[in-house]
Amino acid sequence: MHMNEKWMCAVSVATVWTDPDSPRVADLPALDHPVQMDRWLSHLSYEERLALSEKNQIQTQLLYGEPVIVEDVVGDWARIVAISQQTRKDPRGYPGWVPLVQLSMRERIRAEEFVRVANPKAALFNESGTFFLRVSFNTIFPSGERRGKKLRVWTPHGWKLLNVSDVETVGEESIHRTLTMGRRFLGLPYLWGGMSAWGFDCSGFICAIWEACGIGLPRDAVDQAEAGRPISLDSADWQKGDLIFFENEEQCIHHVAMYVGNGKILHAPSTGKLIEQIELSKSVYAENVCRVRRII
Repeated sequence: MHMNEKWMCAVSVATVWTDPDSPRVADLPALDHPVQMDRWLSHLSYEERLALSEKNQIQTQLLYGEPVIVEDVVGDWARIVAISQQTRKDPRGYPGWVPLVQLSMRERIRAEEFVRVANPKAALFNESGTFFLRVSFNTIFPSGERRGKKLRVWTPHGWKLLNVSDVETVGEESIHRTLTMGRRFLGLPYLWGGMSAWGFDCSGFICAIWEACGIGLPRDAVDQAEAGRPISLDSADWQKGDLIFFENEEQCIHHVAMYVGNGKILHAPSTGKLIEQIELSKSVYAENVCRVRRII
């Protein structure tokens, strides 16, 4: 075992747990290889979903091929640092625990171009054309040559194929694209710690849609509130794409949304609710706005 080297996520979505004792029997499908995200989420009760946050069981999630540093291995678990997710918890990236079986040490090849999954989910195929794996929005791949309507991409399992219609070249930035990306997930159930098209939490949603447009933000709302530049709390000064932060009774930042214009916000609310676009002034959030930041 080689510690402190860059490994990568080898399943569609790997959940990063607070510690190896965090998962319950109900979470076993999330620990598999291949991971069973649909089965896991469809069987979780509201109370079991709520416990993910209230009992601090989950930290974040990794997408297929996302690089990590493995610091330690204890039994079947790896203590990792997700180096592409900024956080004040560790200057190197987001820390936590992942089942070792969901990681791979296959070296990432050098490539001049990278593509990102632009649709909510996409099918990955073997080079023979047979289905291999379903991957999430925002999954990034080094790309190779095009083969008709498919593109050859490098993965933790070697060369695979993606439909060209499911991907776009990494790097294009615009507020309009950010809003368009975000609205694709209207109606998706909230998931604490979520970073994929199977479910997002509030800051994971914001982080993901900005990353899809080439802008890296910290993973958590409290850190996102330091990004960009400050804007007045007067809504007349807000522009599309501004991040709106909300405080709780303890005056701590606990929620983030994106302003979409005309007095409306786009956000992932809380456990048991769906990603939505609502009029801020008529919502329960209106009185708790504490900070506004402009990223671009």
